[in-house]
Amino acid sequence: MKPFHFNFRRHFATKYTAKIISTSPTGRSLAAEVTPPPPLPSDIRGYSLPRRDLICKATQILLSATNPRSTKQTSLPDPFSDLTEYLQSLSISLTPLEASEILKSLKNPTLAFKFFHFCPSFDPNFRHDSFTYNRLFLILSLSSSPLRFEQAESLLDDMERRCVRGSISTVNILIGFFGDLDRCVGLVKKWELRLNAYTYKCLLQAYLRLRDSNKAFDVYLDMLRRGYHLDIFGYNMLLDALAKDEKLNQGPRFDSMLGHAAAFGSRD
Repeated sequence: MKPFHFNFRRHFATKYTAKIISTSPTGRSLAAEVTPPPPLPSDIRGYSLPRRDLICKATQILLSATNPRSTKQTSLPDPFSDLTEYLQSLSISLTPLEASEILKSLKNPTLAFKFFHFCPSFDPNFRHDSFTYNRLFLILSLSSSPLRFEQAESLLDDMERRCVRGSISTVNILIGFFGDLDRCVGLVKKWELRLNAYTYKCLLQAYLRLRDSNKAFDVYLDMLRRGYHLDIFGYNMLLDALAKDEKLNQGPRFDSMLGHAAAFGSRD
């Protein structure tokens, strides 16, 4: 019985362009000169700048498959196959900043998620950062898909699994549409972030939408301790919620609201 011979082929993640400079008389060996790819453009601080031509072309390829007039999904080309071919032809990979800029133009959550997962599959060395995650969270926040909350939770789990530290912008976006406010507050502590005036306002309004005036008032008091103040619109929303819950006359805890109400009234 003849033995089986398996032929394994290894595909390299990085491609190089080389020029043959000499060969041996027998032709069995040669010498080649490899030209390294040009360095990424950078600003005066040394940070890489996004390649605008690359971003525009990649975005064009991805959006070319979305035809709103077509009802036959099978007739549409595979944009990721075309994008792979394009990137391989240039022997380059995307940077996280460039991926973030491309996501900025993708409004469809399904397409955005596919591109998000495409980046590390095309280049094993690619690592998403808080900016690319924020872009995807923002797309989900503007979506009407019933799956957006599950997808946001899955994305958060992915961030924690990969030890990606979010920013206060991540928290602001999540507070705006994500239902689990306790988890949002927990992220502030976990990532060692500091709430700013805008985050406090978003959190207060989120509790008011949930008709939880007690927690909204706690946020308001914490704002005052941190030296922040509500604008007139946020203040009126909180005052109205407390009045409807009949809490303005329930002791000194709420006296500060009445005092500030008089102060706002004196400005008019």
